[in-house]
This record gives sequence, C-alpha cells and structure tokens, in this order.
Amino acid sequence: MDWWPIGVSALCAGVLMPLVIGTRSIGHDLPGGVQKVHPAPISRLGGLVIFIAYVTVLAVGSSIDHSPLTVALPIALCALPVVLAGLSEDLTGRVGPRFRMAAAVLSAMLASMYSSGVVPRLDLPLPDRLLQHLWFALPLTSFMVAGACNSINLIDGVNGLATGTALLMFGGIAAAAGWSGDVPTLAESLAVMGALVGFMLWNYPHGRIFLGDAGAYFIGFMYAELAIRLVARNSDISAWYVIVLAAYPIVETLFSMYRRGIVRHTALMVPDALHLHSLVYYRVAMPIERRQQHFSRNRANARVAPRLWIHGGLCLALAIAGHASTIALIIGFLVYVAFYVRCYRTLVRFAGRRPHGNAAPDAVVPDREVRLG
Repeated sequence: MDWWPIGVSALCAGVLMPLVIGTRSIGHDLPGGVQKVHPAPISRLGGLVIFIAYVTVLAVGSSIDHSPLTVALPIALCALPVVLAGLSEDLTGRVGPRFRMAAAVLSAMLASMYSSGVVPRLDLPLPDRLLQHLWFALPLTSFMVAGACNSINLIDGVNGLATGTALLMFGGIAAAAGWSGDVPTLAESLAVMGALVGFMLWNYPHGRIFLGDAGAYFIGFMYAELAIRLVARNSDISAWYVIVLAAYPIVETLFSMYRRGIVRHTALMVPDALHLHSLVYYRVAMPIERRQQHFSRNRANARVAPRLWIHGGLCLALAIAGHASTIALIIGFLVYVAFYVRCYRTLVRFAGRRPHGNAAPDAVVPDREVRLG
C-alpha cells in the first residue's frame, strides 16, 4: 500500500494554512459568544483548506492513474453542498443550522445515488430486514450522515479537540481497511488524516486557525461515507465497529439533545456552554491556569483537548478489541456511555466558584438544573 496520500495532503494543508490565517477581512470568529473561549478574532477557514488538500490528493491520484483514489472523486463532489453551506456560515455568520442540516442531507442523498453511500447493515435482525427497502435505508442514511456532520461540529469547541478526535476515528477506519485489504478506503482515510495533521499543526495548541463549519461538516460527512463503505465491503467487520469508533461525538450529540430538549426545555439547536469540553474548560483548565504565575486563556484552552482525547482513545480501543463481534461492540458502546456520564456528573458536581471574566454564565449549573443525580 502507498502511504503518499497522507504526506501530500499534510504538506498541502500545512503550506496553505498560513495564507488563510493571514486574511484579515473575511471568515473570522469573534470572541464573546456563549460557546467561545478564545480571546481574539480567529480565521474560520481551516476547513476550506482541508477540503482543498483532500481534493489535491485526488487530483494527484488521478494524474498518476492511482485507481484507489480515482474512485473517490464522486464522494468529494457529493460533499460540495454541505461544505459550501458550512463555508457560507463561516464567511457570513448568517446561515442557520436548519439550512446547514438540509445541505448535509442533500450531500447524503447525492452520495446514496452516485457513490453507493447507503447504509448496508446494522447487524441487528429487524433493522437489517428493513434496510433491504429503500424507503427505510435512504432516510436512515441521510439521518446518520447529517448526524455525523453535526456531531463533529458539536465537539469543535476548543483547540485540537475535534481534529484530534477525528484523527483517532479515521485511524480506526484506516486500521480496519488495512487488515481487511480494502485499499480504496485506506487510501481515502489516509488522505483525510494527512489534511487533518496539516491543520493540527496550526490549530493546536495556540489556535491560530479554526475548522469552521465547513471543516467540521466535511470531516463528519467523510467519516460517515467511509464508514458506510468499510461496512459494505467487509463482512468480517461489524457495523457497530464504526459506531463505537465515533461513540464520543455520538454520545455528546445525544446527551446535548437530552439536556436541551428534556432537562432544560430549550430548542435543540440553541447553543449552550454545557458540553463536556465546556465543563472541562471552566471546571478544570481555568482553575489550573489561575494558579499559574502568568494567566493565559489560550493556555487554559489547550489544556482541554488532551483530557478529552482520552475519550476518543478509549473508543478506538473498544472498537478494535471487539471489531468482529456485534455483541462485544454494543457492550463496549454501553461501557463508553457509562464512562461519559460518570465524567459529566463528576464535573457538574465539582465544587467550585463561578468563573470570572468572559466565562459563560451557564458554565456552572446546579445539580437540580442538570438533574443527573
């Protein structure tokens, strides 16, 4: 197997990032929002560079007649609606979440039609029977792809978190594709991973550039499509393998829906500062930073991702350990859910004072409001 896709995409992304960072008039994320912990305006156009780096690898593959990457062009084209919707939000700040989700569904539908991107099985008796019918398979596929896009966007709240988690997820896809001999899926996974590495060099720890919605949605879309392809081509890999690999963003998304819709009775798409990474920032990273001689919000920001990469690493380990057994993977998923809830409850109950400065007022919430214990 050729490993050059990861090197080419990493080089391309790493070289192009400074050009985007230098833009001053467009695509900047201003500080001061409910979920924003950065102290200065930062470019949100990192995701555009990631997409360009990925397409560059496909172009190089086509030019040298590298068949594993030549067949990847349809997926890149299908990703355009969700990437453009995310990019529009990054540039204008005026594209609502419903429109972005509609774009994700459109990309999923295009992939279903032109790239065989339909969920093939879930390794559960009743769903698998229903998946034989397009009236069930197509809506489920669109829901899962749009959910993947949104889940990466939800955990993209501090430097390096979404990118590091995605690297672990795509690493799991690449590992399974490698041991199964699935060369096209491996090549595409490596191409995405290289672009993420090139971005990571500029995003972590100092946060000189952000993924933006275009980047988060593109990463989520590509993970969903490569996961579908991996399961469809390799019967020895349980469909739950790719679910457990992405358990952290999946559980974060489901828990956010529960917290907003059932506990707090707010709209599901209204942002808040109660994500797991938000609590780690306010309850762990900021108190540590305040004890330092020279206080730095950027340094506090950088303390969060390594603590949550543990979640992605645990999911990767659970997935690989039970990759061929649906029962083992379902148990692994439940183990991770228990671990996530335990971490969240510990942070909610953590005794501490209300944060100072620009900390969001929702960062510290009484137990009775969260109702987790």
